[in-house]
Amino acid sequence: MADSTPKLTVAIPTFNGEAHLAETLAGILAEGEAAFDLLIVDDRSDDGTRDLVRALAGDRARIEINPERLGLAGNWNRCVALSRTPWVAIFHQDDLSRPGDLAQRLAAINRAEAAVGLIAGRADVVDQDGRPVPPSVVEPGGVPDSSPAPFIDYPPGAFVQPLSQRNILRCSAVTTSKRAHEAVGGFDPSFRYVVDWDFWLRVAARFAVTWLNAPPKVSIRWHAASETHRFKAGLDDLEETERLLATLPTPPSRSTRRQLSRAYLNRAHDALRAGQTDLAREALKRSVHLAPSIVGTILADPRLAVQMGTLALAPGLARRWSRSGMDDKARSSRPPVHPGH
Repeated sequence: MADSTPKLTVAIPTFNGEAHLAETLAGILAEGEAAFDLLIVDDRSDDGTRDLVRALAGDRARIEINPERLGLAGNWNRCVALSRTPWVAIFHQDDLSRPGDLAQRLAAINRAEAAVGLIAGRADVVDQDGRPVPPSVVEPGGVPDSSPAPFIDYPPGAFVQPLSQRNILRCSAVTTSKRAHEAVGGFDPSFRYVVDWDFWLRVAARFAVTWLNAPPKVSIRWHAASETHRFKAGLDDLEETERLLATLPTPPSRSTRRQLSRAYLNRAHDALRAGQTDLAREALKRSVHLAPSIVGTILADPRLAVQMGTLALAPGLARRWSRSGMDDKARSSRPPVHPGH
């Protein structure tokens, strides 16, 4: 590498990641003109992850194996702790770095003042085969801004407001100051689904944020094996979102509460179709509690009104309906999903 003292570590926290890791590594290693350290921190995989990294990256990657399984937040924190540079990009094992990604981050790092804690950019979304996923299905996040400037700087505290509405940052497209990570106490292991969102909020409250105002150079992989899909078996992700919103310095807006209410309603519908009547009833209850106006949305769709009304008043009948197959019409008005890992 041209620079013997890189400023950036690309840290890939891995766990049984061999399915997509080769493509992920190829994109990062192709950034030959950018000076960076490549760190793989493996959370005790039991597949061929480590052998794959050694075969593809050779001595370009430093591989560390956790002494015990640390989980999502624990592994991310260890990535930062083991890094030897002032800036760290936590890059997911199944996401993709496009040409110019790391060069763009380094350009932002080189102009960053000490007050900057996060550098973030846009991302797009692809499926397990690398095909684009439309924003109407999965929300790619990002900051809407018409400024022509390549970098948009937010002073400490200013980026909290857009982050309070929803998680607009995608982890693999974010670069974190190691100093900021230490100052706020790192990623909180009590969270699983919103662990990144919680961290962004805490850093943004105390540090400046630089937005890379350019087309996406990172692709987020959306597939059935992701952490986000795993959470759909219950309400953990939505409950975590509620808990996080309750910690904000100002109460969440009406639109934010309604968005979460709609997410609970969607989960009620999914659970009912799967025959999980108790889960569906709890999700419906929380949906209405968060935003009573959601009842109007339900009543506006006759099929949805029958389904949810039966679920609330006659769960036994709703259970029998779910086993015989239910109408998918209620899915058509869903908001896009916000991806997580």
